[in-house]
Amino acid sequence: MIRKLSRRLTLLFAGVTSLILTLLLCVAFLYQDTQLETQTDQSFQRYLTEIKHRLELDSSLSDEWLARVEVEGRLIIYIEDNGRPLFFRGAWKPETPRESLVARAKGLALLERVDTSQAPFSYSSRETGIFSVEGDQRDTYLGSVVVVSTDKGFRSLVLLWDTSARRETAKWQRLLFLGLETFGVLALYLVSRKVVGRAVRPVEEYHKKQTEFVAAASHELRSPLAVIQTCASAMEAVPEECIHMTEIIKRECTRTGKLVKSLLLLASLDAGTEASIQDGKAVEADQILLELLEAYEPLCQSRDMDLYLKLPPDLLPTVQGDARWIYQILAIFLDNAIAYGCGRENRIIELLAEEKGSRVVLSVRDHGSGVPEEWKQKIFERFSRMDASRHDKEHFGLGLGIAAELSERMGAELSVKDTPGGGSTFQIILRK
Repeated sequence: MIRKLSRRLTLLFAGVTSLILTLLLCVAFLYQDTQLETQTDQSFQRYLTEIKHRLELDSSLSDEWLARVEVEGRLIIYIEDNGRPLFFRGAWKPETPRESLVARAKGLALLERVDTSQAPFSYSSRETGIFSVEGDQRDTYLGSVVVVSTDKGFRSLVLLWDTSARRETAKWQRLLFLGLETFGVLALYLVSRKVVGRAVRPVEEYHKKQTEFVAAASHELRSPLAVIQTCASAMEAVPEECIHMTEIIKRECTRTGKLVKSLLLLASLDAGTEASIQDGKAVEADQILLELLEAYEPLCQSRDMDLYLKLPPDLLPTVQGDARWIYQILAIFLDNAIAYGCGRENRIIELLAEEKGSRVVLSVRDHGSGVPEEWKQKIFERFSRMDASRHDKEHFGLGLGIAAELSERMGAELSVKDTPGGGSTFQIILRK
């Protein structure tokens, strides 16, 4: 499902951005093509105006000047005086014979009623617009025909400009734009794939964690339910064991209730339905520690453990957070310390508080076997246990995961350190 979503998002993102890129490149190409065409027409018009001016004012045109203009501008200049062509035969040889190109230009001029064999009657000059002439070898030309009156009759001009090179340039420009388009679409697809992959990765990881969470929760629930079912069957088979079996069922129901409560808390935190912290409300850290001492001291004594509270000489400042969540986090630390953190000789658990700059650190210190270095980050994950084979009836590997979720929502930090002499020290670091 996640991969299918990723593919769809990639195609959508790449498709939209590619469409925008295509539109931008098309606009850029049309603008450049229009500019090139405009510049070409303007350049041809300058040549036409200059030669037309010479025809009107100069009685004679030198072959040297005509040859120089032809070569510099890649032009074909054909002039007739009173219907008779000049002796000038051209300074360069086009791919299509000059006579053929001039004849085609005259034919196009006749369509605009400009005849090179007749003098203009009502005007001093007549001329065509700028037209295109196709050669026999796929060569192209811009052309125009002009007929002007003179003192001795009239003169006609057929002017052609070879645009084959410009057409080839335009062709390569089109290929360049097409290459840019292809490269851009490919690059956008790869970028889209990478961006969407990064965007979907948290969703994929969350989905994976949810799947693992459901599987682990199902496994944890299966054990007490199996015990309850076994005890119920034993009560029918051996009625005299009803009292003993009833106690076992009650114990497993209590254990299952704790698990369900933890699962519901995690689900509400994931869904965002758990009541958020009260911003701006000061929390008395020392008051929370005193309440924990009062609540857990009898439990520790019943298990032959000693619980001590060590506060600094000065009164602790208030901290930012939620008093309920801070209490629950420290209670989770204490539960773990009672279950795993006491050795056979040193059965002491300590509640500590200290002020460090703009932070207040609340700690639970035990003197048990400690936490290996490679497990100091993993233990805050859900259903995480250092010893998977240990069959603990009270803990499911959810406590520290809940603590991590609560601390993250308060903006607090959790850490675990080695206790000098052996054991572990779990800490919650709060802002003042």
